Amino acid sequence: MNKFLLITGPSGVGKSAIIDELSKLDSRFVYISPYMTRPIRLGEKNKIAVSDEQMDEMWRRGELLAVNKLYGGIRYGTPRSPIIGALAIGSFPVLDWPIDRLEIMKQAFPDRLFIVYVSPPSIDILHQRLKKDGRDTDGTRLANAKQEIQKYWSLGRIGLCDLEVVSEDQRIPEIAVNIYTSYLGSIKEIA
Repeated sequence: MNKFLLITGPSGVGKSAIIDELSKLDSRFVYISPYMTRPIRLGEKNKIAVSDEQMDEMWRRGELLAVNKLYGGIRYGTPRSPIIGALAIGSFPVLDWPIDRLEIMKQAFPDRLFIVYVSPPSIDILHQRLKKDGRDTDGTRLANAKQEIQKYWSLGRIGLCDLEVVSEDQRIPEIAVNIYTSYLGSIKEIA
């Protein structure tokens, strides 16, 4: 029986690169495209821009599992049906997800989750990444990343996630193989 793969960790840690690499390893990995209340960035893929009103309506109709408010008040909505559909046909749904919202998914998919925590090699390297990609001009993302890392450690971390990995740029393919192998092992355990 397949599981829903959640990749969690602070902004800039390489979650998207890992997800891209997983998709190259096995075409059954299906990225669950979130809805968001901001325009699509140049080169951004796998996200769907909607208005605040559309997000509210999807939530009222029960189409979203969760709505997360992140940087600058932008909301991200996680659609329910693509996850359920992917699980039903044997695909491997995957999504990057905030650490402080894990309980929502644990309640929605109590026996069908595989959670991976991705940490940076160091705060300095994470800061360099965030500055390099231009997403942290005011230091907000770095401050939030530090809080997320502290929260993860304060939650006791043991048992919180199924796997922890350290994201080093040159090791992304190796990290993806590690996640893939562990994920497949978890499926065999419940089959």
